[in-house]
Amino acid sequence: MAFATLEQLKAQTNTTFNDDDDVLQHYLDSAEEYVRGFLDVDPEAQDPPLPVPDTVNQAVLLIAAGWYETRENAVPDTLREIPFGARELLNQVRGWTFG
Repeated sequence: MAFATLEQLKAQTNTTFNDDDDVLQHYLDSAEEYVRGFLDVDPEAQDPPLPVPDTVNQAVLLIAAGWYETRENAVPDTLREIPFGARELLNQVRGWTFG
């Protein structure tokens, strides 16, 4: 189960065309990987698998959309900050939601 879908990310970024679907999916996958590391948990690995809280879904969308919308401004080989608000959403569920 994914933390967010491509359709949700396209809605978040107001993308109505399909030309960037591969790029959007890459940012979505990267954002999910970042969030899994930040939370230090994989809800799918739990028995039974745990539902993804709405705050985690929104954080993934904020991160992926932020990276997509500012991709031209990124300096290669540098750590990009996550968008304002995403860390606060994740901190709400870190440690107790899955653990």
